[in-house]
Amino acid sequence: MQLFETIDRLYRMHQLIQREATGTSEEFAKRFNLKRRQLYNILNEFKDHGAHIRYSHMKQTFYYVNGFEIIIKINVLPLSDQEEKTILAGNIENNSFLAIPLHKPDVTLLT
Repeated sequence: MQLFETIDRLYRMHQLIQREATGTSEEFAKRFNLKRRQLYNILNEFKDHGAHIRYSHMKQTFYYVNGFEIIIKINVLPLSDQEEKTILAGNIENNSFLAIPLHKPDVTLLT
C-alpha cells in the first residue's frame, strides 16, 4: 500500500537526518529514488512541521538544528453503523445487498 511505503520512506529519511548520515543532496535523493527537487519538497514539508534543517558542507550531511522528532500514529477503527450505511449507500438491515465491512484509518503526524 502506497500510504505505508510513503510513511516508511519519511521515517527513514528522518532517521538519516537525525544520525547526520544523509550524504550530499544528490546522494540523499538517489538513496530514495527521488529527484533533488522532490527531496527539497519533502525537506520543506519537515520544515513546515517545525524541523530546523541545515546542511553541513564539512560533514556533507543534512542535520536538525533543533530536537525535531517525528511520531507517526495510525489507528484503525471499525466503522459505526451509520458510517457503514453512508459508505454502502443502502439499507443494511434488510440486506438489500451484501458488502464487506470497511475500516477507516486514522493517520496522525505528531511533531
